[in-house]
Amino acid sequence: MKNRMHLFCSLTLASTLLFLVSASVAQSLHFTPIDVPCSTCPGGVARQTIAQGINPRGDIVGTYKDAANQQHGFLLSKGQFTTIDFPGAVATIARGISPSGHIVGSYTAPAGSSLECQVVTSPSCNHGFLYSLDNFSTLQFGNHPGAFGQRITPDGSIYGCYHDMDMMGSMFGAVWTAFGDISLAAGGGQLTDPDRSIPASMNNGATPDGHTIVGHFTDLTTNLTHGFMVQNGDLQVYDVPSSILTQIWDINPGRVFVGTYVASNGKRHGFLQLSDGSAPLNVDYPTATASIAFGINPGGAIVGQYTDTSGKIHGFLAIPPEE
Repeated sequence: MKNRMHLFCSLTLASTLLFLVSASVAQSLHFTPIDVPCSTCPGGVARQTIAQGINPRGDIVGTYKDAANQQHGFLLSKGQFTTIDFPGAVATIARGISPSGHIVGSYTAPAGSSLECQVVTSPSCNHGFLYSLDNFSTLQFGNHPGAFGQRITPDGSIYGCYHDMDMMGSMFGAVWTAFGDISLAAGGGQLTDPDRSIPASMNNGATPDGHTIVGHFTDLTTNLTHGFMVQNGDLQVYDVPSSILTQIWDINPGRVFVGTYVASNGKRHGFLQLSDGSAPLNVDYPTATASIAFGINPGGAIVGQYTDTSGKIHGFLAIPPEE
């Protein structure tokens, strides 16, 4: 697998992948699994691997579980895996990586590490992080104890969310920028109608100019989860047709975005939405029982996770065909 991964990453690094805007893209994606090596795990690979983000160079970040079920972040670059652990954390998830290699994500602090974090399962124990130049820093939004870093754009802006003691009513989209933190309760961006603030929302990605932000929220009156886009301050709800759940997880500079939805029959799929407004396309790993598309780079390479027929979760890389 190492040689195959090196080949795919090299293709992206060389910018030879052209994203074809047609229905044949999703149908012709070339998939390869991603499993973090683990010498003490059954089969020699991690118990679980999830690929969360990919940058223009083809560097991939995500999370895996080792033989002891401990959760770690990882970086896959030029065919080599590197473990990423926030110092002293109980668990680490790497979620996004910038073109220059800065990584954002989240970690779980040990119980008793703060007044709010007394039980490790408490949402208030979950914090965001930035890993830059071999140094970790915690992302915090004001006095709110919890946060997640989801994506980092070329200018260093970080998109994610903050929360208090829960991840529903107190969770709102957030943006960390060089000019200060922006909270915007419907998923970020300066909304033209501030009364449309939405709790239980997460910013999951943005175009480099910040003009389009994507994410998802849960409607607390119906308990249904929807995707959203904020374009120049205008909030738009997005649902895959006939789905009972939709989440948008990332968007590339061409305003092509990816995510996951649950169909009316209960099956989970990944999806790809092209910028021409055509119907979304499924991104499903072959033979998988469930798929999620988490990240997309400017060349159209997609990363995510899939569940095999035995119930094990693997990461995947899907690249579009060459023109």
